[in-house]
Amino acid sequence: MRTPKRPNDPNSGKGSGPRRGPICPSPRRKPEPFERIVCLDNHLNIWGWPSRGGIIVLEHVNGLDFEFLGLDPVDPPMQRDPDQDAEDAFCQRLLLLGAKWFDSNQRHGFVAGVAADDDLAICALEAGQQPQLSLRERRWVSVAYPEPAGPEGGFWVAEFDTPTYGNHERHNLVPAEASLVHLARSMAEKCELLKRIGARYYTSLDVYDGAASLNAWKEKTVGEFGPLVQTTYGQLEYHRRQQTVSHVNDYCDEV
Repeated sequence: MRTPKRPNDPNSGKGSGPRRGPICPSPRRKPEPFERIVCLDNHLNIWGWPSRGGIIVLEHVNGLDFEFLGLDPVDPPMQRDPDQDAEDAFCQRLLLLGAKWFDSNQRHGFVAGVAADDDLAICALEAGQQPQLSLRERRWVSVAYPEPAGPEGGFWVAEFDTPTYGNHERHNLVPAEASLVHLARSMAEKCELLKRIGARYYTSLDVYDGAASLNAWKEKTVGEFGPLVQTTYGQLEYHRRQQTVSHVNDYCDEV
């Protein structure tokens, strides 16, 4: 984590020392608001679109997550389910793995920018254009279930804070050993690896008292900083059609 150069700093990038980041972040493809699997530079995210609004995101997905979610890694679904009831059921499953529930697609993109030390996102924080990341937004969470069906047989949860910009917490940060969790080939192995880094055991979702969104489906009606922004499947289809028309028009203009 670093303190960024301000865009109006006359000494920025002019021999005042090594650059700490790009003045303008390198362009990244913006995921579409109907996608299920989002392929990033070195990892995968899975998105869910709850009927209450916002977006549920499971980051750094691995094969064990695919198995828990009932997804085929050879032929994964690249778009959300058009049936909202089925989509809601999938969203609940995502939350059981420690996924985060963001207020909106836009807020999720902003939080990702802060986590990546994106200068534009950092400057937005400093200017007060966006609120600081909440504990839930910056939390590192990993969950494992001794029983493959889900939390009925209890579960293990490891939670740590992350050193994002503006967060001065220096305790309970993600340990280096946390990366070993991705090596787990089964839920049993994942349980053992989480225990090694200090995971806590809960007998049910009802007694869970951590900072993650594991049991948020029962209680969450508003976002972290306002209402949950709703995006219905009809709106997504319209967005996709409009984007297709735009691409065709761009091609025609070039010809």
